[in-house]
Amino acid sequence: MATVTKPEMPILRETPDQIYQRIVNRMYALAQERGYTPPATEEGELFYDLLYPLAEEISEQQQLFEYGFLQRFLPWADGEFLDAIGAFFGLPRNEDEPDDPYRDRLINRAQTEEGAGRRQDYERWALDIDGVGGAVALEKVRHDLSIDVYITDMNGQPATAEFAQQVRDKLEEKRIALHDLSVLPAVVFPVNVSVKLILRTGAVLETVTADITNSIKTYLKGRSQIVYEKVGALFFVDGVEDFTDYLLNGGEVNLTVPANAVATLNLVVTT
Repeated sequence: MATVTKPEMPILRETPDQIYQRIVNRMYALAQERGYTPPATEEGELFYDLLYPLAEEISEQQQLFEYGFLQRFLPWADGEFLDAIGAFFGLPRNEDEPDDPYRDRLINRAQTEEGAGRRQDYERWALDIDGVGGAVALEKVRHDLSIDVYITDMNGQPATAEFAQQVRDKLEEKRIALHDLSVLPAVVFPVNVSVKLILRTGAVLETVTADITNSIKTYLKGRSQIVYEKVGALFFVDGVEDFTDYLLNGGEVNLTVPANAVATLNLVVTT
C-alpha cells in the first residue's frame, strides 16, 4: 500500500523556547508602548520562572492537538481512533491485528467498490477473515472460471492447509455463482543467501548472523522483486568490516518472487 506523506505543521511544533521568546517580545512591545522599562526575562528572573512553564505547557498542547487532528484521517490514524474509522466502514479489526495491516485493509475498502467477484474482491474478502495476513488471487489459472486464492498467516508465512480450508468455507457465501474457488497456502519461494564475512576484532559471529538474518527477513517481507545489491548492503551490521563470495540463489542476479509465493530465507555465513 502506498504511503501518504504526513503533512508538515510547523506552526503546531514550536519549542518552549520559541513560545517563551514570543511572549517576551510581546512584553517588550507592550512595555515600550506604555513607556515602561522592559522587565528582566532571562533564566532565573521572576518572569522567566512564571512564564517558561506556561510555554512548556503550550508546546505540549500543540503536539497533542496535532496528534488529535491527524487521528481524524485514515492514513495516519492509529489505535482506538483507527478502530473508530473501522466501525464507520463496518470493517472491525481482526483479533490481535496490528495497526498497519488493518489500516491497509481500511484504505483498500475506501478505494474500491464491492465488485462482482473478481480477483481484487476475493483478496479483500480473504483479508477480512481473522488470521489471514496476506492474500493473492489468481484468475483463470486452471480454467476460465477458476479463482485461486493463496494466503499467508499473520506472520507472513504460508497458512496451514487446515486454515486455508476454513477460509474457503467462510468465502463460500461470497463466492459468485459458477466461480471455481480454491483457497491454498502460499507457495514457499526459497531465497538462499551465502556469504563470507570479514569481522571486526571482538565481533561475535552468532550475533552478527542474527542481525543480518533479521535485516534480510524484514527486507523480504511482502516483496516481489529481490535486488541483489540491496540484499548485499544488509550485511553491514555492527561488527562487519567487509564481505566476499556473496551469492543469491547461487548467482549474482535479482530474483522475482511469484505472485502466489512467500520468500523464505536460508542464510549460510562463513568467515
